[in-house]
Amino acid sequence: MEQITLTIPAVWADHHVIAVKRLLAPLSGVENVLASSAFKQVLIEFDAGKTSQAALVKALTDAGYAPGEEQFVAESPYATPDPAWDKQGQRITTTNLVDLQLSGEFRKY
Repeated sequence: MEQITLTIPAVWADHHVIAVKRLLAPLSGVENVLASSAFKQVLIEFDAGKTSQAALVKALTDAGYAPGEEQFVAESPYATPDPAWDKQGQRITTTNLVDLQLSGEFRKY
C-alpha cells in the first residue's frame, strides 16, 4: 500500500472534494481517498500493483483537477494600513438611557 499527497489548487470548496472522491474511488487499486478543501490537498492510498501515481495524476488532470502549486494573491502596492488601528488610547462608549429602560424585566420592543 502506497500513499501520495497532492496539492490541487482547483479544490477550493466541498463540491470539489466530492467530485475528486467520486473520480478516484472507483479506479482500480485505489483503497482510500481523503480530500480537504481547506488545505487544497488530496491523500490517496493505493495498491502500486494495480495502479500508478502517473495514472492517478492523469485522471485528476483530465477531470480538471491538475496537481500543482497553490497560488497566492500578491499584496497590492496601493493598500495602506489604517492608522487609526495603531493608535493606543481609551475608547469610551455611552449607553442610551432608552435602551436601559427597554431592557428591563418586561421588554417593550
